[in-house]
Amino acid sequence: MNQEELLKRYEYYLNVISDELQRIFEYQKEYICCQNGCSGCCEKGMYPYSKLEADYILLGYSRLPEEIKEIVKNNLKKLKKELEEHKGDNFLHDCPFLINGSCCVYLYRGIICRTFGLITENSEGKLTIPYCAGTGLNYSKVYDTEKKMILEENVEKLGYKVMPKAYNLSRENMMHLSFAEKLEIEFGESKMLIEWLIPALLDDKTS
Repeated sequence: MNQEELLKRYEYYLNVISDELQRIFEYQKEYICCQNGCSGCCEKGMYPYSKLEADYILLGYSRLPEEIKEIVKNNLKKLKKELEEHKGDNFLHDCPFLINGSCCVYLYRGIICRTFGLITENSEGKLTIPYCAGTGLNYSKVYDTEKKMILEENVEKLGYKVMPKAYNLSRENMMHLSFAEKLEIEFGESKMLIEWLIPALLDDKTS
């Protein structure tokens, strides 16, 4: 399968899962605080992306106005220097596509960006609560930061109509959906988003 066909199939896959994610967010809307201008999930992260996800977001980048591309590149140059200073460490940073609190390639964002904000469950049954639950946002009114658990008594006490629910939305699960396999989508290896972007957008002369 050539790259153009693979990206078309991936785009179809994204359209399908986006519809389902919209239904999930709607069902859990009582607990969700996400809105325009809320960019906490685009700050101080590592952003794991597969090669396919990176190729798609780079397609989005290629369609940006030149002045926006320049801002992204300048963000990336700064991150490249910071990354070199954090060898061997977990490098938490702002996403280079975040400009004035908004994602400039929103329609091309990866799986982790699309599912963030919900309670997710991996194939081993381990739950991940969105970190913003500890900052007064998603699920914060029913999440105990000390016990690190959802308090069901708060759900009833505060009059929520539905229970908080965990969904099988880890990246590993999402990339191995039977639907994706039927489309013969190959995601490729995964690494930090900026590890894909630096060689793709910055040449050897960039310092």
